[in-house]
Amino acid sequence: MEMPFPLRLEELFFPIQEVRANAEHDPQGERSGTNLKQSFNIQAIDGPPGTFGVDLVVECDREASVNPPYFFQLQVYAIMRLEAALDPAVAHALVASTGFSVVIGAARERLLELTSRAPWGRFMMGISQLLAQPVAEAGGSTH
Repeated sequence: MEMPFPLRLEELFFPIQEVRANAEHDPQGERSGTNLKQSFNIQAIDGPPGTFGVDLVVECDREASVNPPYFFQLQVYAIMRLEAALDPAVAHALVASTGFSVVIGAARERLLELTSRAPWGRFMMGISQLLAQPVAEAGGSTH
């Protein structure tokens, strides 16, 4: 019998959802010049053992972007829980890799949805790399 995946997504929130059309965007100009800034953190949180908060803030890097159609900032916060006792290093790696995949995918889909009726059309942000920071103790912060 196959073992179930040891991590469960409990909740997913979007505390910040801000998108503004760039009035100076040239629709005939550069179309792939939007660069991103991101902050990704994992935090052990109060609750059942093995419960983590996974937090991603992703935004348009105004200084490094060329002709971005939108200026945006999205925060995605997920609560994940380990359903098996794992070595702490293995648990951190699992929460980081899986958590990042979940929140970056949610951010990408939310941005597509938010721009679907915007003046420059749907915008899909590019691929982002996992840049995790250490796990903080319960009640602590890694911001």
